[in-house]
Formats: sequence, structure tokens, C-alpha cells
Amino acid sequence: MYLAQENSLTHLDHFLKKIEGKPDSWRLISIEFQSNELLHSKLFENLCAKSLVASFEQTECHIFWVKPEFILIYFQGRALPIEKCVEEFFRHTEFKGFGRFFDILDLSIHWDTMIGVIDRIRKNFEDRKPPTFSGIGQPEASASQDNAESSLILELSKDRIKQMSSVRSHRSRPLILLVEDDPFTQQLVKLAIKDSFEIIAAETALQAIAYYQRHLPDLVFLDIQLPDGNGINLLNKISEADPHHYIVMLSSHTQKEKIIECQGFGAKGFIGKPFTRQRLVDALEKFKSAKNKTSVLEGIHGTR
Repeated sequence: MYLAQENSLTHLDHFLKKIEGKPDSWRLISIEFQSNELLHSKLFENLCAKSLVASFEQTECHIFWVKPEFILIYFQGRALPIEKCVEEFFRHTEFKGFGRFFDILDLSIHWDTMIGVIDRIRKNFEDRKPPTFSGIGQPEASASQDNAESSLILELSKDRIKQMSSVRSHRSRPLILLVEDDPFTQQLVKLAIKDSFEIIAAETALQAIAYYQRHLPDLVFLDIQLPDGNGINLLNKISEADPHHYIVMLSSHTQKEKIIECQGFGAKGFIGKPFTRQRLVDALEKFKSAKNKTSVLEGIHGTR
């Protein structure tokens, strides 16, 4: 692991010049922290640096910490191990709801997008003024209002999903994407399915889009209410891009109208909160049955 804390933008420029001619194997994870007084404290700096080392020291990634708001992580190879390191980093620092995990980019495809984002990060960094205080002990909100401009807006690519279809069909264990920002619900689902399925978790709609396109999961458990969007809109996006999706909605809103709306956008099931482990097991059995039926039909028609 390489970590640039001081003069990180200068080190980042040198690194990008080195890989610019051969970006094909490189990927980028970007993390942004929401504006908060704690960001400007020595306590945060020490805790964040310690957690970065603890979470990523066994990896070959390059980390550029554009303090205090942005962390950029460049790596080669499979994405999943690095994603697990990011999850561990958030656990160590307890930044649930405080930090946001933005995206994983293939630099061979999104090099220009990345350069644009870094240019905006650099502008925010150069233009930033020290936080001012309103007289009641809290900083005014002006310090990082422009951070949202640096986020990445992603759309699901039908071509990318089509390319990934062979990965999905040759998995030894089905992969589940859990889109849920509540830690308790995440843990409940993971405990219920960890023995028979591989699972990855996303906490925001943006992260879910990145994960879906990256891994093409076999099944998605999707919460309707997400911090940065509506799960039904995300369901619609996935349905349009992937004709072979399998999505089960999770929600505390169990009105008949909501269920019908989700079914209209292609949801294969609906589980109301709070739910029991048995409800999850039933949904998984239904998924297995549907998958087996599809495999038989494909074999009969000679499509495999």
C-alpha cells in the first residue's frame, strides 16, 4: 500500500502521468466525506490515517488523501477485495452516514471522467476558505457546499451488462447484491444467506449502480428508501438495462399500491419490514426455483 497524505495532489499528478499511457488495468475508488466540523480536527486526521493503514496495508493499492474531504484509491486486479477493505475502513471509523462510497471506475473507459472529477476536486481544494463560526459553536455550511459537483453520475450500460452475462452464468455460487443503508438489516440479511450465497452490500443508489454494473449479481435485495434516491427508480433503471435481473424489494411501506408499482417495474418479490429470517429463506427458495426452471428451458431450446 502507498499512502500520500501530504502534498497529495502533487503526488497524484506524478502517478497519473506514469499510468496515463497504460490505464487499461487500473481502477479507481473515490470516497467523499460530507462536510462536518470533525473533518477539520486532528482527531479525525489521526483516526482516518490509522484506519486507512489498518484496512489497506495488505493490498497493492495507491491511496491519495486529498484532505479533508476526498480519498482516491487506485488499484489493479479484482474489485471485490478492495471493496471489502473499504467496508472495513468504514467499520473502523464508524462513518456510517458520514462518508459516502461513490464509485469504482475502469480507467480505460472512464479516464476523461476521472480527470474531470479530479479537476473539480482540485478547484474545491484551492478555493476552500477556513470554516467560519456562527457564534454558537458550529461552522457555517459554506466550507464544502460544492462537494456535490464532484460526485459521479452513472448510468447502467446495456453493452457492459451483456458483456458480463457469461460471468453470471458460470458462477459456482450465486452472488447477491444487498442495497440497504440500515446496519441492523444488513447484518440480518448477511447472517441468513451467507452459507449458500456470495454477498456484497451497497448503502446508496449510486454505489448500487456501480456494483451492479461491476459484478452483475444474480439477485438483488433492494430497499425502497435510500439516502441518495428512490429504490423504485433504481429498480426501473436495472429493469431497463438488464432483461435477466431478479430483484426483491425491501420496505416498511407495504401498501398494496407500492407492491403493485414495484411489480410493474419488474420486481420478483416484496418483503415488508420488519421481516423474519424465514421470509428471506422463502424468497431465496423462490429465486432458486426460478433459476432452475430457466436453466431447464434454456437447455431445451439449446440456448446454452
